Amino acid sequence: MKEKFIRIISPITGSVVAILDAAVIGYGIFAVKKVVEQRSAIAIFFAAVEVLAIIIAALVTKEILTNGVIFRDDEMEFTGMDENNLFDYTDITDIQTQKDDKASLVKNFNDRHSKIILSLKEDKIVTLDIGLTSNKVLSSIESEIRTKIAKNKK
Repeated sequence: MKEKFIRIISPITGSVVAILDAAVIGYGIFAVKKVVEQRSAIAIFFAAVEVLAIIIAALVTKEILTNGVIFRDDEMEFTGMDENNLFDYTDITDIQTQKDDKASLVKNFNDRHSKIILSLKEDKIVTLDIGLTSNKVLSSIESEIRTKIAKNKK
């Protein structure tokens, strides 16, 4: 069966990365114009720095866009985590989600993170902090996990 992938990306992170990518492209246009106008060592240096900036921007954008949850037939994987990121559906007994979306000017970004709380067999509880996400993404992840748990209980 085909794997299902739900991308976890914060609207703020998406906006910042898009702005930074636009800045790299704008700087690239400027650097190419300078190299064409005057072939000096400083213009070539700026063009070389721009090549490095394009490579870094591409790697950062790729990393941001590949973070999410991969749902397979028998397990799910959180790709944005380094360890403890694989969960077998048969080990999950319940799932809860938390997201604070009440208005407040004193809360920082960490207080706004979405959390997925998995109750596992043997009375283990795992809390996964998936960062700033929209309610739509969080509810789609929760519903997909619930569907897979129910399917594997049969």
